[in-house]
Amino acid sequence: MQNLKGKNIIITGGGRGIGAEASKLLASEGANVVLTCRTKEEGLSVEKNITDNGGSAKYIYQDVTSENDWDNVINGAISEFGRVDSVVNNAGSFLWQSMENGNLKEFKGVINQNLTGSFLGLKYATKAIRVHGEGGSIVMISSVLGKVGAANATAYCAAKGGVRLLAKSGACELGPEKIRVNSIHPGLTDTDMSEISNSIDKDQYIKSNIPLNRKATSHEIAKTILFLVSDESVFITGAELTIDGGMSAR
Repeated sequence: MQNLKGKNIIITGGGRGIGAEASKLLASEGANVVLTCRTKEEGLSVEKNITDNGGSAKYIYQDVTSENDWDNVINGAISEFGRVDSVVNNAGSFLWQSMENGNLKEFKGVINQNLTGSFLGLKYATKAIRVHGEGGSIVMISSVLGKVGAANATAYCAAKGGVRLLAKSGACELGPEKIRVNSIHPGLTDTDMSEISNSIDKDQYIKSNIPLNRKATSHEIAKTILFLVSDESVFITGAELTIDGGMSAR
């Protein structure tokens, strides 16, 4: 079954982790995928994996904080596939840093990569979807730390909390145009960004904090992205879907 046949979807940060898994899954469901990232080797590797398996994909270099790069990605997607139906704003960065040891430059860097990049993704996705006027879906990848606080993660919590309300504001503004905007809030996942400090007993931390007693897989997060870009979620907008194994329920 190919739920996304004929859909054209841009996924930022598509070279690794959740973005790579989402790119592969959405392509397997029939989507034409434009995946972006700053590491050419990773992006081309995911593109090759998809096309070798019979899917449709195009890698384009992108720094999500650059408006010129966003213009290039949108124009490239339209040139390659004719239109844009969905954008998944997944690219981001993480920093474990206490307020005492942190500095303004590092704080701004995390805000810029996660929040500013997501704002530009929302802005340019809207512009692209408006071209055909038939509506579409924009998915913002936030975090469980965009809903609850955590020590030594002030910049990341601030950025991902901003992404959460950016999605809600976009949903309110764009709803009349049938453009849906939702946020996803993963907890600990099998990605580099979810690595637990070596000073902590990882197994004990997971058992103490996650009722399902494990991390999520990137593929499990990708399945939620699949749902939100498909017509199965056609009446869902402004929602925040938490995928954390019960971590935030405690």
